[in-house]
Amino acid sequence: MTLSMTRGPGMNMLSVSPAATRAAQGLTREDFRRIQDFLDHSVSPNTRTMYRSVWTTYEDWTSARAVLGLPASPALIAAYLSQLAEERQLSVATVRVHKAALVAIHKATGHEDPTDNEGVRRLMQGISRAHGRAQRQAKPLTAEALAAVKATASGRRSLGREAGRQESAQRVSWRGRVDVALLSVLRDGLLRRSEAAALTWGDVELRDNGAGLLQLRRSKTDQESEGVVLYIGREASAALRAIRPAEQLVDPNTPVFGLSARQIGRRMQAAAKAAGLGDGYAGHSGRVGMAQDLVKSGVELPALMTAGRWKSSKMPARYTERQAADRGAVARYYQEQNN
Repeated sequence: MTLSMTRGPGMNMLSVSPAATRAAQGLTREDFRRIQDFLDHSVSPNTRTMYRSVWTTYEDWTSARAVLGLPASPALIAAYLSQLAEERQLSVATVRVHKAALVAIHKATGHEDPTDNEGVRRLMQGISRAHGRAQRQAKPLTAEALAAVKATASGRRSLGREAGRQESAQRVSWRGRVDVALLSVLRDGLLRRSEAAALTWGDVELRDNGAGLLQLRRSKTDQESEGVVLYIGREASAALRAIRPAEQLVDPNTPVFGLSARQIGRRMQAAAKAAGLGDGYAGHSGRVGMAQDLVKSGVELPALMTAGRWKSSKMPARYTERQAADRGAVARYYQEQNN
């Protein structure tokens, strides 16, 4: 069986080629269909889209130079990444995304990783030094910020850009309830936008004691779909009850919020602005805000990593560096001196 690269928005990034396989292997078209189905599910839809975008950009660049892009030499990869950083002025984070995608594509197609090379590693260090800048962090949706959103969620907002057009009373009521439920669940579950978008009513258990559980079937750090169960508090559970269909109408396969990941980010931004919280809020704000509140309450980094499903301590440590400083050795020293 041969894995080959394909191109085009409607095509799979990795595909199996029956024509390249000897008939003596005894594989049928149905066998190939099954293999292709599972190849498609080996990465998330967002990752497939990212691979496709990177491959298209990279293939255009190699075609313009009349060189073979796959397999690539370390020197070719270095030239490509340098062009992204200098000519296209992409951020260091985006250059790293291109590098990671090309590594994955090479490995999936049976080739060696062209970036496993000292020269490429030093190149990335150089790009980071020359073009690196601190990533802008989403403003945290803390408990106080969420309270401000709840207090203003039922306020009437303008519709579109036309002056004078405002939401109907019915729309205000429903939009406000969805906003409160969405932001509450994003916070309590430390959810990513894609995780919230994927939640269905079959994933939600609203318990008799007022709290609730979420079955997160897949996430960015759980590509094997092992799943995890998350706890949500009484207020978030009550907000979900307020938008849940009547018992006889509940379809377990229906999305809870009916919003895409991008729409969730926009709802967060709009709700924060309406609450007078200003700009800077994004789909990750609930995740950042709860992380900060947990650290302020005394939760240590290992427990925080478990709650947020982080494999590395880098991001949660960055999210909570101010709160950690307030609980650090110097802060404790002065607290003891003042007691």
